[in-house]
Amino acid sequence: MKRILLNYIYLSRKHAGGKDQVGLNLLKGFYENGFSKNMIIICYDYSVEVIRTLAPDIEIYQIKSKKMKSEFSRLFFQMYFNTIYLPAIVKKKGVSCLFHLSINNGLRKLPCKTVTLPHDIKQIAHRKIGTQKISTYKYLLYKIIYYLDFVHADQIIAISECDKNDICQYYPQFVPKVTRIYNPIMLSDYNATILPVSFPYILAVNIQFLHKNTITLIKAYENIQNEIAQKLVLVGNIPDRVKFLVEYVKEHHLEEKVIFTGLVSEHEMDYWIRNADLYVNPTLFEGFGMTAVEAIWKQTPCLVSDIAVNKEITKGLCYYYGPADDIDALSTKILICLKESLSPDKLSAASEEMKASYNYHFISKEYINCFKRVIKENSDNDKCNYSSV
Repeated sequence: MKRILLNYIYLSRKHAGGKDQVGLNLLKGFYENGFSKNMIIICYDYSVEVIRTLAPDIEIYQIKSKKMKSEFSRLFFQMYFNTIYLPAIVKKKGVSCLFHLSINNGLRKLPCKTVTLPHDIKQIAHRKIGTQKISTYKYLLYKIIYYLDFVHADQIIAISECDKNDICQYYPQFVPKVTRIYNPIMLSDYNATILPVSFPYILAVNIQFLHKNTITLIKAYENIQNEIAQKLVLVGNIPDRVKFLVEYVKEHHLEEKVIFTGLVSEHEMDYWIRNADLYVNPTLFEGFGMTAVEAIWKQTPCLVSDIAVNKEITKGLCYYYGPADDIDALSTKILICLKESLSPDKLSAASEEMKASYNYHFISKEYINCFKRVIKENSDNDKCNYSSV
């Protein structure tokens, strides 16, 4: 009998975000550890192919996808599905433990043990980030969603100590439920010559979010553009909320030096990271910060803002600057980073530290152990063959 149910209706169509990658990396780890054959996964039809690739032996419960016109419609459908349909699936499949890949888990306690992964509670703990402020409507909505998820969950996974501290501060009644498990990282060895460029460059990614603070990086680069040979490459979608970045570049005549790539494939991303002279993340907030880990893993010099979570996750193995929105501080630090030459031995040692800490294969075992603790079963007598993991 299948016992673990993975709720993956939270995956986006393009499977491009960090939260999506966490789910897919975990799935790969579950398969490699011989655990996915004892699992069921619920997902939209557009996720079936990638799931089959990562975990061929997992049972898939497929849902027909719908076009969601807004964030509210997406949240409403998730709430509706998790409240009305999910309990019946849990009962029919004899599920002992349900894992929600993200928030908005429904309005009722399900007839099984439940583990939820909120990723972070930014909308509550960091309502104001720089000049950006979460609206009262969204703040109240997410405050209710988090509370319902946490009150119904048997275990809440925090993705960093900083994230754990936020959850415990704003929802102290749920402290006994919170456990910290770092995000799983899975990197593939691609052909690093697939996207050759003839210029040196500084790299930043995930520019589509305001809290990534890309405008500070652009202004810092503008200050030193005539002192360095590198161009600035910015990877990520450009939705309406960050179109001002493109406008600023045009208004300040930086088009020849600041390059927007748009959304790129995994192969292209691998190339951009591995061949950068410097990876920069000037973010104002992170719950974890996967791309900085990937850059260090790929032995690329890395400069990040000195917010607490960046220091925790990168373990002091890269360059730091602060405050995060200080343009001059960032300009100065970029110059220092480009002038210094980290030895291959230092880059290699830092890479090995990231692999040891965040490898998806090992992190997925932590999740498996979490599920086992939640359902309180002895692995030696487990009917799902946990002992083989």
